[in-house]
Amino acid sequence: MKIVTDSSVMFSIEEGAKRGLTVLPLTVSIEGETWLEYEDISAEEFLTRVRAGALPQSSSPPPGLTLEAYDTDEEIIHICMADGLSGAYEVACGLVKQARHPERVHVVNSQTLCVPHRALAFAAVAAAKQGCTAEEVVSLLHQMRATARSYLAPEDFDYLRRGGRLTPLAAKFAHMIKAIPLLMQTEDGKRLEKRKIARSFTKAVEAVTADFTTLGVGKGYFISVSHADNLAQANVAAGLLADSFPTAQVGVFELGPAFITQGGPGCIAIQIVDLGSYSDFELS
Repeated sequence: MKIVTDSSVMFSIEEGAKRGLTVLPLTVSIEGETWLEYEDISAEEFLTRVRAGALPQSSSPPPGLTLEAYDTDEEIIHICMADGLSGAYEVACGLVKQARHPERVHVVNSQTLCVPHRALAFAAVAAAKQGCTAEEVVSLLHQMRATARSYLAPEDFDYLRRGGRLTPLAAKFAHMIKAIPLLMQTEDGKRLEKRKIARSFTKAVEAVTADFTTLGVGKGYFISVSHADNLAQANVAAGLLADSFPTAQVGVFELGPAFITQGGPGCIAIQIVDLGSYSDFELS
């Protein structure tokens, strides 16, 4: 069985291959110039251009790479970044009919991204090695994705305003009062909505902590804090969350270019997923 995913899992093609994954790089573009993330441009190089004032865009993996991954006699599980936040799922569904064996390609909407997406991909690899059928793997992924939650705390209000994610008035207000607009992914995974306007980053983390407590986060859960060149603040959040949920695993990660197009420089993403029987996974 072949496990295919896109670079929302924050791996390059080579890094994914070492873990039993076929990674399809998402694309990012600035002013007509396009790159495959993790292959043609690093997060550091991308951030330099964005901080210089460029407004980037991201897109699904090139169709040719997807069709190349489908050119096999194996059963394929293709786990895509959340539909709505990316067009990768919709594009993959459209390409299945061109696969060598369309009936053997199972496209899964992860309804998440980044670290929970990585956890789903690892679980698929592990389940395949255990001899599970494609239907059993898909069922497992559906169960895991239901436990995922994602929050975003952006730092650059002007970036969000220029990208249309905040109105000019809201961006100005947030900047004036030094507020942190905490966004959360909707349950269907298709968009981000406002969770809270916090007066400080610590208050934003406290709001996330309250939600996690309500959800019963504890043993078996993985809490990730991912950042766009903001390690100091990511470590603060990770420390607060580790103190609040001592039985959960906590890890800190660097975001890739495609996610940076969503949250901007300095953003922090806080996510959870219940690893269930795969609680021994080393996601870091």
